[in-house]
Amino acid sequence: MVPFTLRQCTYFRAVAEHGGIAQAARALNISQPSVAQALEKLEDVTGLVLFERHHARGLTLTLQGRAFLHHVTGLEQQARQVEREASALAAGAAGEVRLGVFWTLSPFYAAGLIRSFMDTAPDVIVRQREMSLVALADALREGSIDFAITYDRGADPDGLAFVELAALRPMVVLAANHPLAGRRSVDIAELADEPYVMLDGPGSRDYFENLLAEFGINPRISYVSTSLEAVRSAVAAGFGFTLLVMRPPCPGTYDGGEVRTVQIDNEVRPLRIVLASRDGAHRGLILQRFTDHAVAYFASAPPSRR
Repeated sequence: MVPFTLRQCTYFRAVAEHGGIAQAARALNISQPSVAQALEKLEDVTGLVLFERHHARGLTLTLQGRAFLHHVTGLEQQARQVEREASALAAGAAGEVRLGVFWTLSPFYAAGLIRSFMDTAPDVIVRQREMSLVALADALREGSIDFAITYDRGADPDGLAFVELAALRPMVVLAANHPLAGRRSVDIAELADEPYVMLDGPGSRDYFENLLAEFGINPRISYVSTSLEAVRSAVAAGFGFTLLVMRPPCPGTYDGGEVRTVQIDNEVRPLRIVLASRDGAHRGLILQRFTDHAVAYFASAPPSRR
C-alpha cells in the first residue's frame, strides 16, 4: 500500500510552487499547520528531504525534492485522468461490455447489434465471444461475461435473469423443386410422411422434436448436422424437409442448391431469443444502456428475424 496520499502530494507541490508554507496555505485556503503537518508526514514516510529550510528565504527544493516533484506532477495528472474516466463510467459514457452470443445466432445479429451500439456509445468497448448454450449460462454465473444473446432453452436457467428480445416463429424449409415449395403456407400435417433433416443443436433439437410430437408427427430422420447451412444444403439436395427459426435472406445454399421457406398454418409455440444476465448482478448505466439498445435493435429487425 502507498504510504502517502494525493492530498499530501498536492500540499507538497503547492509549497514547491509558492516557495513557503504560509504562501501555499493561502493559495490552498487552508491552515498553515495542515500544510506543515502534511509536508512533515510526507518526508517521514518517503525517507526524503524535500526542502532546504531558509529562515529568510522560505523553502527551496532539494535535489530529491525536484525529482519527487516531477513524479508528483505525473501522479496528479493520472489521478485527474482516473477521475474523468470514473465520471464517464458513472454517466454510462465509457466502459466495457462482455457479450456472449450463441453461435447460430451470431451471424444474424451480433455484428449489427454491436456496431449500432458502438455508434451511439463510441467510448464503450464490446468484447464478443461465440459459445454454446451451456457454456453461455456457465460463463454468466461465474461472471466472465456480462450478457448472453441466447435461446430461452437448452441450458440450466438457475441464477439467471432474462429480457426477451424476439419470439421466432418456426418455418418449414423445402427444396426449391418440392411440390409444396410454391405454397405460401402449409399445414404441418402435410409433412407427416416426409423425411426430416435434423438440426442437431442444443435447445433447437428438443424444440423442433417437441413441436412435431405435438402434432403426432414422428418423421424418419434422413440427415443430421449441427450446422444450419449444412442442413439447408441437405434440404436443397432432396433429403427432406426441415424446420428452422432463422432464415438467411438468400435462398441459395453453400453448394449451389436452392431452398424455399414456407410458413406454418398451425398455431405453434415460438422459440424465444433472450438477453440473459446473472440474476442480481450490478448493472450500472452502461449495461442498462446496452440492454435498452438490444431491445430496440431486435424490435427494429426485419420480420424474418423476429
